[in-house]
Amino acid sequence: MVSSLESAKLKGDENKAKEAQNKLQTLSIDEKLSQDATAILQRAGQNGYTIILPDELAQDMESYTIIATLPRGVYNLGLIPNAKHFEFALSPSLNDNGSEWNWEADSLSRKQDEFIALLGKDKDSKIVFYDSGEYGLSPMGSAVIGIMWAKKLGYNNVYYLVGGFNAWKDLKLPISTEAPHCCQM
Repeated sequence: MVSSLESAKLKGDENKAKEAQNKLQTLSIDEKLSQDATAILQRAGQNGYTIILPDELAQDMESYTIIATLPRGVYNLGLIPNAKHFEFALSPSLNDNGSEWNWEADSLSRKQDEFIALLGKDKDSKIVFYDSGEYGLSPMGSAVIGIMWAKKLGYNNVYYLVGGFNAWKDLKLPISTEAPHCCQM
């Protein structure tokens, strides 16, 4: 088994790995949760994205483009302030011929140009994707699908919000109930 320190080293983020490991030890987190954290770090390293914790994002929100990949109607429950919305499927879809990268199905029929416009022209800008957080330990989830598409389109600094919106709310961080651009009448 690879420790969270080792898996973060694979990604080249030794300081963040040590910090996470110290937090886990300080909190006396059980082995199962430690294994879950390791799995999240490994997945991020393998797929070329960085994890960010809710409190880290809250301290520097203006430095990031924030994309909520939640189902369209869920924004009624609130979003992270200034988050843009672009819903993705929960898992990737193959094309009819079996090839990967099925934009039509993954994006639930939304236009790729619309997604690119949300991300912006700067391929090096910092972009955080989040979903509810319910799929954090599964191989996919709508935030990961969004990340994979951003990476495929050439965006370099993509982040996954650990725990998603549920963790954000649990920490009592600010929430906006304003309708996102997608859903304003």
